Amino acid sequence: MTSVSAKDLDVVRIHLNEIKKIPLLTNDEEIQLATRAAAGDKAARDKLLTSNMRFVIKIASQYLNKGLEYEDLISEGYLGLMKALDHFDVSKGYHFISYAVWWIRQSIMKAIVDFGRPIRLPVNKDAELTEIKRACHSVNPHGKKSEEEELEEVALKLGMTKHHIREMLNISQEMISLDSPISGDSDTALVDTVSAGTFTPEDAAIDASLKTEIDKAFVGLDKKSVEVLNMRYGLNGQGERTLKEVGEKMNLSRERVRQIEKHAIAKIRANKICDISLKDYVA
Repeated sequence: MTSVSAKDLDVVRIHLNEIKKIPLLTNDEEIQLATRAAAGDKAARDKLLTSNMRFVIKIASQYLNKGLEYEDLISEGYLGLMKALDHFDVSKGYHFISYAVWWIRQSIMKAIVDFGRPIRLPVNKDAELTEIKRACHSVNPHGKKSEEEELEEVALKLGMTKHHIREMLNISQEMISLDSPISGDSDTALVDTVSAGTFTPEDAAIDASLKTEIDKAFVGLDKKSVEVLNMRYGLNGQGERTLKEVGEKMNLSRERVRQIEKHAIAKIRANKICDISLKDYVA
């Protein structure tokens, strides 16, 4: 993993200085601009996009040292922001940023996978991995079976060995685990630079707008499932943690945490109350 360059730090400072000049929109202003933008008003569209650039910059900073330059991360995030606005329906009643966060992340993550990924599978192996993942979901759609049971059934279904399937899934995890915590002293310093060491307005706006959607997604989940998802996905102020870390904190085995997480996600996907955000994150 490469360290954050002086160039990246300069880019951060320049962008932060620029966005400080742009005030956050009120809820009424956002509704008016989104309505006008949907009707084809380019000026309204540009203002809505520009006013939300601070969120793109904030989110892009979370993907440093993943293989793309910081400027490229911001550019990809902005493309995601534009796509979000293209699909945004103001009549649904949720804030634009709560809808846009997923699009921003997906755009950045796709660019990292396409252009910044250090490990690339041959086309035939990539297709094989897709087949394995589909089979895993097919034999264990609700996440109630153990990892070993799932592997045995997939191996039988596809005519592969359990060792090979596990190896392919491990390679996949190494390639696309893009939300791992940023490590290293230089990384921490950069995050401190981005947030100025405080809980910024963009943090507050993202948290506030996403919290409603997260609460919707958690309807019907038991307390243990909610706690597991909060820690695994870094929600509601929790730091993102590994299966092992969650297990140690909750006094559960790694396998039990995996089962709880998978079952909870399956329930969220089937929950018609959940509209966006978390459901999109875990899809």
